[in-house]
Amino acid sequence: MKTRTLTLIILLFGMSLHGQDPAHYLPDTVWLKTGEVIPCKISSIDSINKLMTIQAYDTTGSLMHQPVSFELVRTYTIGQEKVQAVEKQPSQYKIYLLDGTRLTGTIISENDSVIVMELKDLGELKIRRDKIDKMIPLDASPEIKKSLWFKNPNATRLLFAPTAIPLRKGEGYYQNIYIVGNMFNYGVMDNLSIGGGFDFITMFGQISDGDWNPILNFNAKTGFKVHDYVHVGVGGLYATQINNFSAGILYGLSTFGTYNNNFTTGLGWGFIDGTFEQKPFIMLGGMVRCSEKIWFVSENWIAPLNADGKYYVVVSYGVRFSGKRMSVDLAFINSKDIIETLIIGIPYVDFVIKFGK
Repeated sequence: MKTRTLTLIILLFGMSLHGQDPAHYLPDTVWLKTGEVIPCKISSIDSINKLMTIQAYDTTGSLMHQPVSFELVRTYTIGQEKVQAVEKQPSQYKIYLLDGTRLTGTIISENDSVIVMELKDLGELKIRRDKIDKMIPLDASPEIKKSLWFKNPNATRLLFAPTAIPLRKGEGYYQNIYIVGNMFNYGVMDNLSIGGGFDFITMFGQISDGDWNPILNFNAKTGFKVHDYVHVGVGGLYATQINNFSAGILYGLSTFGTYNNNFTTGLGWGFIDGTFEQKPFIMLGGMVRCSEKIWFVSENWIAPLNADGKYYVVVSYGVRFSGKRMSVDLAFINSKDIIETLIIGIPYVDFVIKFGK
């Protein structure tokens, strides 16, 4: 219940006072334990059930009504003068600033723009709200702490294959695989991304011989959210070495779940030198967020074999370590043939740097 209520509050009403449109001015204010400041109208307070009902504008300008548990509220004001304290005792918090600084102490007072914190051995410190990334009560429940994790920066991809979740306009990333392979992807629209890449070996390895003919690849993907927990997308990948070969795949994807935990299915028709395979490739994969900075990721392919019409299965599994902008994947690739030589599989390593929004 706490998780659902907190999520609704942050998504629908998570707007600071300074960002509120004057035309939508509302006289009351609620301060959540998570540090969010909600301009609103408090329409009712139920002391028996420990709930208050607030009216606030969402990001589209629509007026929304939402019950809020006292357990999520630190303080609130009614009008400009009367202040009610939901918490009777000073609160211990860990505050993360935008510049990376972390502070732990007791909040002794606050208003819509400044928080006054008492730090052990250092005394009082005034902190501007616009410098704060997030605030976590030291006694917060695991559900509240999870709700404050940074957004998954790699929700649009598994290891090599994409998910149906699109890059947003202005988002992009650089991916390096085995130190040799390089991929760039960028969101040109909220639902459309394009990309390309090359490898260091064919790009630079034969320049001294005067035989420069690198292998290049290009890709595009469009994805749409069709339900709260469903995304669909289509795309293509094309690789070529001029006057030598060309190959690629056209695919469709469906991703089920959230940005943190999801499962993706895909069908794709591969081609070599313009000739398409008769049967599709099948991709099954997913990711699970184990902690704020660690994911389990799996990407698995069922590939058609031209010789006898059967399919060949390749699986992969590994761990992703990620911050807000950079991540590293350590995984293993395996199949019925690989496992005979190397039980755990062939190591796979990549790192990704997110840029833009």
